[in-house]
Amino acid sequence: MPLPRTTWIAPYPSRQSGAAFIVMLVILVLGITTFFVSGLNSASLRNAQDKVTADALAQAREALIGYAVKVQISNSNLCSPNCPRPGDLPCPDRTNDGIADSCSSQAQRIGRLPWKTLGLPDLRDGSGEVLWYAVSNNFKNNPRSGTLNSDTAGTISLFASNGVQMNDASAGSGVAAVIIAPGAVLTRQGGALQDRSAAGINNPQNYLDIVTLGGVTHDNSAFIDSSATDGFIQGRISIYDPASGTDTLVVNDQILAVSLDSIMPGIQKRVAAEVKNCLVDYATNNLSRYPWAAPITDLGSTYNDQNDIYFGRIPDDLTETRNSSSNNMSDQWGTCNTHFNNTPAGWWVNWKESVFYGVARKYRPRDTVAPSFPSTCSTAGNCLNVNDTSTPARFVVIVAGKPLTAPFDQTNRSANRSNASYYLEGGNQNADQSGGYTFTQNPPSSSFNDTLVFQ
Repeated sequence: MPLPRTTWIAPYPSRQSGAAFIVMLVILVLGITTFFVSGLNSASLRNAQDKVTADALAQAREALIGYAVKVQISNSNLCSPNCPRPGDLPCPDRTNDGIADSCSSQAQRIGRLPWKTLGLPDLRDGSGEVLWYAVSNNFKNNPRSGTLNSDTAGTISLFASNGVQMNDASAGSGVAAVIIAPGAVLTRQGGALQDRSAAGINNPQNYLDIVTLGGVTHDNSAFIDSSATDGFIQGRISIYDPASGTDTLVVNDQILAVSLDSIMPGIQKRVAAEVKNCLVDYATNNLSRYPWAAPITDLGSTYNDQNDIYFGRIPDDLTETRNSSSNNMSDQWGTCNTHFNNTPAGWWVNWKESVFYGVARKYRPRDTVAPSFPSTCSTAGNCLNVNDTSTPARFVVIVAGKPLTAPFDQTNRSANRSNASYYLEGGNQNADQSGGYTFTQNPPSSSFNDTLVFQ
């Protein structure tokens, strides 16, 4: 009897196929997960680096503003024309020792942030690099140049990463300084890989980047004061490379500007405080009374006080104050930083035109001790007021901010020095000679930038 025929059948084919599919699926999921995790880690790292950079830049800017506000000044004019001024900024560090150097030439006004001079730790960006820094010719302190007051413009132009101009130094909207985080090494556009070895450590081209956008070349390693286009451009900027078919990072410099709006309010407060100190010191030694003001129409090199002038500029000569008090009040300033006797200090010469002063009727020059404050202010007209009649004052000091264009166009200030409307706002420009006027003290805005202090 023949044996039965048998056929071999592969065991469980559906199970093997399913297992293979699962293995492939696991590999695919792991690959996708690895890709996304890698991307997330990269983004997290960049975010962490950006935070370090932003914190370092902000700390540097605050230190620069503090330096400008706290400059040590004196009542000397012997240092003129190179007297220390409120608003001075240090020159860059060009030798990588953290200490500011001189910066008389254009090329010397860019270098590293002088962190030791500023009293800072060795600040680094997110890539571990020391911050770089450039200063406007109008604000540099070694050597000083020109006049520094609230009319002074920054001379550095600044561009956004898309090439749009944010600050035009040729049109008066330049910034006072820029702080730059150089980021990691790049190949400069059209050039070589940046060399940050000992041989290239003090060359800004090895840290700061260059790009051409819209036919305009922006090189962060150099700038020209008051140029419309030769300033600084903010990173990050990538340019498409047709040869590789990819985007290439050409600018990774992160820039933070020291704008006039960020630095000038503090400088104006410093100037106002110095004048207030002088007036307080004078009254302490002169019957608790204050000098007459110099008329706004007095445009001479020396401002002379005048009898019955309750509002004007700070006088240099106090002869009429002495005469009005039957010689019981001094014709000279006391110990303060605006004057030496009757001679304006070197720094004060820059500011005297922009500072206004009002004295209350009951505290004007006389030969007897002034009445008690504030009880005498209960009678209307005896004292000045700030914002409302519940805030009386013996005197006010007002430092004019930069020229505004609204609600009144103040830009032609130099030709209208005898008109307070070209300096002051909010009603301060209309102060009369009553000695009982109400002045305005408000935060800075687009229509008001007077800095007012009082006592």
